[in-house]
Amino acid sequence: MIIRIALLLLICAFAVLGLADILKGLASPYLPEFITQLGLGLLFCAFAVLLIMGLLVISKQIVQTISTYFSNTQRGQRRVLFIQTKQAELKQLFYCRALRIHYLHELTKQQLLRRNDRQHLAALSKAIDQDLKALKNRLSTSTLKQLQQENRCYHQQQDSAALLQLQQKITTLTS
Repeated sequence: MIIRIALLLLICAFAVLGLADILKGLASPYLPEFITQLGLGLLFCAFAVLLIMGLLVISKQIVQTISTYFSNTQRGQRRVLFIQTKQAELKQLFYCRALRIHYLHELTKQQLLRRNDRQHLAALSKAIDQDLKALKNRLSTSTLKQLQQENRCYHQQQDSAALLQLQQKITTLTS
């Protein structure tokens, strides 16, 4: 409705300005000037009505948007989204902490296994040394030195399979 009024004013303003242009050709100097001022006034009114109407529509939209933003339903939805986001963060944090704990557990487990393996290798090497000392009188010096050297070498290399074979070899020598 308001737009129709503004368009009507705009059409009237153009018509009056056209009439002023036609009257300019006549001998009367004041009438075309008055009609031109009237056309400019109508044109200004048309643009002012459009501008005011636009401002009113924009302000109405802003008020409506603000009232919607602060409505109970929107606040509730934002609260639900906040809680969902927080839960997702906590799940992610829990998952990361569980991974970290699992990693640290595995690292500790591997360290303990390595330490345990070293202890077993040391005990096996010591047992082989004691077996060799017990066989000192039965074996030749070169064979004894070779077996002791193999024991030290396998112990330094931490080769448990070779140490076990060496122990079995010594056991077969004693039998």
